[in-house]
Amino acid sequence: MRITTEMLLELERSVAPDAQAEIRIYAGGCDIRVRWNKGLREANQNLGAEQLAQIEAYRDEKMRKAWDRLIAKFQGLRDMPRS
Repeated sequence: MRITTEMLLELERSVAPDAQAEIRIYAGGCDIRVRWNKGLREANQNLGAEQLAQIEAYRDEKMRKAWDRLIAKFQGLRDMPRS
């Protein structure tokens, strides 16, 4: 799976003006994290090795759809009320 700098910037812009996205890679998969509101808010999406293997099989157009769904998920997490 190839996530470009431009894709991470797009994710940041879609969440908040001050958002910062990062990818943490580990043996079992990776985490995509986004922090905003001066680091007071954070959302995380874990992608396990099995999910990454499925995404790996996508062609570019399917990757675009998968990335758009991920952005929508982070926007939903951003809009969730804090407990």
